[in-house]
Amino acid sequence: METSEAIKISYSDGKDFEILVDPDLAKETKMEGKDHDIQRLLFVQEVFKDAGAGERASADELEQEFGTKQVLDAAEEVFEKGEMQLTTDQKAEIREDKWKQLVNMIARRAQNPQTGNPHPPNRVENALEEAGFHIDWDADLEEAFDEATDLLKPIIPISLQEKDVAIRIPVDKTGKAYDKLQQVADIKEENWGSDYFTARVSLPAGVLTELMEDLQEYTGGEAEVKEY
Repeated sequence: METSEAIKISYSDGKDFEILVDPDLAKETKMEGKDHDIQRLLFVQEVFKDAGAGERASADELEQEFGTKQVLDAAEEVFEKGEMQLTTDQKAEIREDKWKQLVNMIARRAQNPQTGNPHPPNRVENALEEAGFHIDWDADLEEAFDEATDLLKPIIPISLQEKDVAIRIPVDKTGKAYDKLQQVADIKEENWGSDYFTARVSLPAGVLTELMEDLQEYTGGEAEVKEY
């Protein structure tokens, strides 16, 4: 049996509006920042004043509160501004996902200054547990990364050294390669020529090898990567 989750938006005058959405798709969008199509997200194409009681908002009420009588437009605003009524189990699942993402971020970005190599994820995870680090389900991952690495320094040797790199890629092969750059590096300069895309980026030293391998895969071996 299909299930749905309510997303509620409350206004200062005490009025509430709710929509019912597919919980998995909504979680991917609200918690993981993925793109969405409101029509696919909606469990039913209605905006409610009280979803539990099945009390729908009228077209006039939508226009008064959202400036439109169109259900999808009003539902989009409810989704963007409202909060999901998550269960304890759902919050625990999100927290576990973020924990895994954080461990992988540290293993990918940080390195052991004694060897110049990244720490294996299982070593990072064990050190986080030893440090007593806890991540909340709604935590910002970048903020959690900064806090976690500070706590890890007395336990395992960690370096967050950055490297500056010059990139040169054929323009017709920049698709996935450019997406990867945006994910792992800070793009300082970029230039789109008729034949080649060039850029100067800064990124954690521990990510460089992974980036070089991915760029070669995405461009069929035609990417050029040079450290400053």
